[in-house]
Amino acid sequence: MVSLEKARSALAAHPLPESPWIEVTEDAILIKAGFSEQILQLLRWVPRVQWRPDKRHWVVPLTGAETVRTVLPEIMRLAELTAPVKAETVRAENPSSAEEPEALFRNAGRSLFGAEWQRETAQALGRNETDLARWLLGDQPIENPDVILNDLLLFMRRRAASIAEEAERLAAALERRKAVGQDTKA
Repeated sequence: MVSLEKARSALAAHPLPESPWIEVTEDAILIKAGFSEQILQLLRWVPRVQWRPDKRHWVVPLTGAETVRTVLPEIMRLAELTAPVKAETVRAENPSSAEEPEALFRNAGRSLFGAEWQRETAQALGRNETDLARWLLGDQPIENPDVILNDLLLFMRRRAASIAEEAERLAAALERRKAVGQDTKA
């Protein structure tokens, strides 16, 4: 088991990426997400991990930092699902970040797919979900972000056109039903 001092030194040398859901304190890592069995399963190998219902966050001893680092993309996804208001608050507090490629990608993905946007967006673009999650966390660069954003824009436009076509078919069907209904009443 790693000592607390070694864990502090390792985190100082290689800090966890900044995140609205992760806070590193002097003695622990706080994961600011609601309770979920999935997060519990991810953290099950960390000794003395605790769920604090009064604070609505997980407390992970610093000695578990490397375990947290290995499962961080999934923790971030789950944190977003259990604390969606937090993401909106962070965006509202830092509007300048809204033009960054990562923020544009997140917002578009959420618009397309809702809560499960990371997995669905990766699949729609034929990309590796873990690579995208690490890019979004700032852990690893990705090839030209504009290529990914252009691919996402193309997908969104195709989907919007498909939805618009289906909306027109539905509107026409409703008009026909309305006309038939009026004919039978007359």
